Amino acid sequence: MKTFLFSFVLLLPFLVFAEPHENVWKKLLKKKADCVTWVSITMRVEVSAGGRSMPPQEQKLEALGTILAEDGLTVLSLSTVDPRSKILSRIRTSGASVQVNYTEVLILMPDGSEIPAKILLKDNDLDLAFVLPLENKDEQAKGTSKKFSFIPNQATRPSTPTVLDEVVSMSKLGRNLYRQSTLRRGWVNAVIEKPRQYYVIENTTPGTPVFNKEGIWLGIVVYKMERGRPSAVVTLPAKDILEIAEQVRTRTP
Repeated sequence: MKTFLFSFVLLLPFLVFAEPHENVWKKLLKKKADCVTWVSITMRVEVSAGGRSMPPQEQKLEALGTILAEDGLTVLSLSTVDPRSKILSRIRTSGASVQVNYTEVLILMPDGSEIPAKILLKDNDLDLAFVLPLENKDEQAKGTSKKFSFIPNQATRPSTPTVLDEVVSMSKLGRNLYRQSTLRRGWVNAVIEKPRQYYVIENTTPGTPVFNKEGIWLGIVVYKMERGRPSAVVTLPAKDILEIAEQVRTRTP
């Protein structure tokens, strides 16, 4: 017994104790809370059914998004900013169509300012929309362009989570609660591998990021689409988000 205790004491300087994940998450919230942002979108909606067109209507809504890069490239759940599936589900007439034209897109900053932006890409199958701030040459020349907090850079991709792994999602409350940043603790309920990898995680909100115990970004919460309609809340892995973001970059003039 004495020999064991002596050996353990000698090893103490070389042992690395993992930091409690609650502390990791609190530090993450303090440093990166503003990588989650509200996006305000105004749209013109036109509906036609049975050979008749209804009067165009203007809608304005807000949705949560996650900023992926320093220039403000933001990803959202498309279903939260595209009302077509909801409208079509209420119309029983076959051959009905819904046209949505976005007239104003604003990224809402923590200081209360609003940054004009545009929707670069919509992926209906994966329920993704990518938004990028509009360039302001005058601000760039003066060096006064807005600085965006964005998702942490990761040198290595996270390993696939397993069932019952504890995770946390980062979000923001609404205007009535002063857009306060929040963390939501949850667990991985299932990992779907085919035909596409998804994580089924409880207590999440579409458009927000999910992190593991080490504070590594796992993915973005979206809807699983079924025949063009949202069917379940899932988390799309970070690697898929980044691959599509690269495609968006190639299309950016």
